[in-house]
Amino acid sequence: MAERAARAGHAGRAEPAGHAPRVPAAQLLESRTDEVLAAYEAALRSTESSLLRDEQLARRYVAEARRILAHVVAELRSGTYLPAGTETLGSPPEPPGGPRTHPVESGRAATALFDAVVVALLGDLSAARLRDADAAVLFSLLHRQVLARHTARAVAHIGYLLERVHSAHNDERRRIARELHDEVAGHLGSALNGFELHDLYLPDRPELAREKLGAARETVRGSLGALRDVMGGLRRQIDAEPLRAALLRDLEDAGEHAPDVRVSVTGDESWVPAVTSDELLLILREAQRNAVRHARARLVRVAVHVAPGEVRGSVEDDGVGFDATAAPPRGHGGMLSMRERAELLGGSVTVESRPGCGTRVLVFIPLEGEPDDDRP
Repeated sequence: MAERAARAGHAGRAEPAGHAPRVPAAQLLESRTDEVLAAYEAALRSTESSLLRDEQLARRYVAEARRILAHVVAELRSGTYLPAGTETLGSPPEPPGGPRTHPVESGRAATALFDAVVVALLGDLSAARLRDADAAVLFSLLHRQVLARHTARAVAHIGYLLERVHSAHNDERRRIARELHDEVAGHLGSALNGFELHDLYLPDRPELAREKLGAARETVRGSLGALRDVMGGLRRQIDAEPLRAALLRDLEDAGEHAPDVRVSVTGDESWVPAVTSDELLLILREAQRNAVRHARARLVRVAVHVAPGEVRGSVEDDGVGFDATAAPPRGHGGMLSMRERAELLGGSVTVESRPGCGTRVLVFIPLEGEPDDDRP
């Protein structure tokens, strides 16, 4: 419809002397599709984002871009609006939501696709093979299609992360329930049994009754100690604690054969909100534990730098390394959990590793607002 109006406005006009013949926008975009996709794929592979450089994910983004361009061509030819997801000739069915990545990465991919189309058509615009009005319609339709898919992907990803948070909360509640049952409730049940035996033996066997009473008291004391341990574990998660102290404390049970771990924290930790600090600690602790327990490293360096507007962390070891591009083994969800925690805060986790070359985990988390210089 929009292109028909543009064509109608130019009907009857002669082509300016010295200019190449006009080409319909649909035909021009279709003829440039392979060129656009090649430039788009190159942009994905050269980006700083490790997610967009991922081979499998890059292929999915390129396939989605092909569907977007085919959709825009179909709209230009029909002159009518086609809802996103409408299949066009030669285009494979579109998976719901497209490739699932963080909205920041999705936005980078969307920008790269739009730029690839603009660059591919610049020569035709300068040679006046494409009218300005037709170009405006083309770019408007392209923008709408890219935005629709990016929005759908962002909504789906946020829903997925919220589901993971809900699941994590349930897992934590189940863990606390298990500890209370195993460490406290069982002992208290045994103590109650001892008190009942005391009452039973007291009339005829007072010595045995006193023995049962003493054992029940010791069991209650043990239960109180176990309860304090559970409460202490919860309190450590709630109370504010300097990152360096918390990371070093986590190494207390690493054993005598643990590698040399050096932890450095610079910047003002008061700039980091409590929720962000808690999640950052969990991410770094997971990376640190992986390095200590699985990497067979001699040296592990943990560094955190807090600056206005962002906090960056790294965990680097000289261990055996692994193929960071391969899918993690079944049941090993630590890396995925680290990435999801960072993504919930608008940040990212990048893992760099090769067999025999050690591992480096980079964490980036943005901080909202400016640090408050007047805080106590």
